[in-house]
Amino acid sequence: MLDTIVSIILFVISFAVLICIHEAGHLSMAKLFKVYCKEYSIGFGPAIYSKKKEGHETKFSIRAVPFGGYVSMYGEGMEDDPDFKDIPKERSLEGIKKWKKAIILSAGVILNAVLAFILIFISNFAFPTIAYTRKAEVTENSLISNLGVKEDDRMQFLYPSSLEDEEGKVSAFSYYYTDSEKVIHTDSFFIVDDNVWVNGEPYVLTYIFTGNKRNPVFTEGISLYKGIKYSELDNKLPDDEYGLKDVFKSWTEENSPEYFPNFAENTLVFEKDDSFFIDLTFKDSNGDIKSLQDVRIDVQVTKKSKKTINTFDNIGLSFKKEKVKTSVGQKFKGTFQDYGSAAGAVFKGLGVLFTGGIKNMSGVVGIFSASATLYANYTFATYLYFWGLISVNLAIFNLLPFPGLDGWQLLVTAIEGITRKKVPMKAKSIMSLIGLALLFVLMGFIIVFDILRIIGVWYEW
Repeated sequence: MLDTIVSIILFVISFAVLICIHEAGHLSMAKLFKVYCKEYSIGFGPAIYSKKKEGHETKFSIRAVPFGGYVSMYGEGMEDDPDFKDIPKERSLEGIKKWKKAIILSAGVILNAVLAFILIFISNFAFPTIAYTRKAEVTENSLISNLGVKEDDRMQFLYPSSLEDEEGKVSAFSYYYTDSEKVIHTDSFFIVDDNVWVNGEPYVLTYIFTGNKRNPVFTEGISLYKGIKYSELDNKLPDDEYGLKDVFKSWTEENSPEYFPNFAENTLVFEKDDSFFIDLTFKDSNGDIKSLQDVRIDVQVTKKSKKTINTFDNIGLSFKKEKVKTSVGQKFKGTFQDYGSAAGAVFKGLGVLFTGGIKNMSGVVGIFSASATLYANYTFATYLYFWGLISVNLAIFNLLPFPGLDGWQLLVTAIEGITRKKVPMKAKSIMSLIGLALLFVLMGFIIVFDILRIIGVWYEW
């Protein structure tokens, strides 16, 4: 309950900061160029709080619908407003030079982009880097301890490595054993057992480290993927201390997805309580390799709305996490890489939106769900990185040339500057109102879909 309350408070603060920064960008540049600003508002709809300081011309407001904000400036189609009647034309948005107007319109996007970099920078510099290790933490008298696994034994994973053809296209995956002591990036996944049979069909058991707030529990990160066929490759591993010459395998071209984790539609869903058996390979504290055959994993199947959920009995195995020392140079490099990855993820997401439709979008409810999950399972550094990603998302989304967004106004300003002709104010106002209406409708649909996704109904559609 406490985590939920803290998650809600942090979400409201984080979301408000993004909106405040965005609108503060517009306001600050408008003030710089002497444009009259009637109101700086966080949210839309009826005002909950409004205040105008004595001697100041701009009113500060908090409104009932907290999904955005605005700065009401002279020259945005509200010339009939009595508050603007005594304001000289040169203090309007239309009365200044086009380049100044473009700076005012783009300032919110720029500040969101800067804020994103700052958040990612802080997440890298102000907090220690947490790495997952393969060192086991074993629960006393558990299944795994009874099988002989001891504290600090290290699990040996199979790691998928993509194979590329001459044109650089991924055609298959090879597997190799990894002896890396630590895993820092959460997008790494491992093959635990590539030959699990359930109801007469072969599956691949994968494991992804989940969370770094506590030691990751093994059964919380496993998934079974079906429909895999194998063929042996001619390439063999060289002799090594493990004697694993024959572990290279690949999927046949027919069954090779471009990205293995996106094979989620083939994740095994049990229809009733069941068990399956896997093999685990460990390197003990003396450096000796040992294998555990037929470790039993029990499955509990629950129904959440119409969605079937698989949960697994904890077999008593979790993995220790450690702090990793990184140099200042590595932190700087990591910050720029993370920032580039965040921006790239947003552009990729926009591309998927146009090819996959609204089902690939997420709104306020989805963002809250993700941020709450991150807060519960990951360190605050990861939480800050997430909001850096959201800030980049807000910046890039606002650049889209859609009526009601900053990108639309920038486009109109550019057209007016090039043609040296004014787009009728009435036409701009109508288009902006239509755009905002459509955005609110879209936002409503996305909120509904977010809720359906969370309760599991979406997957039945």
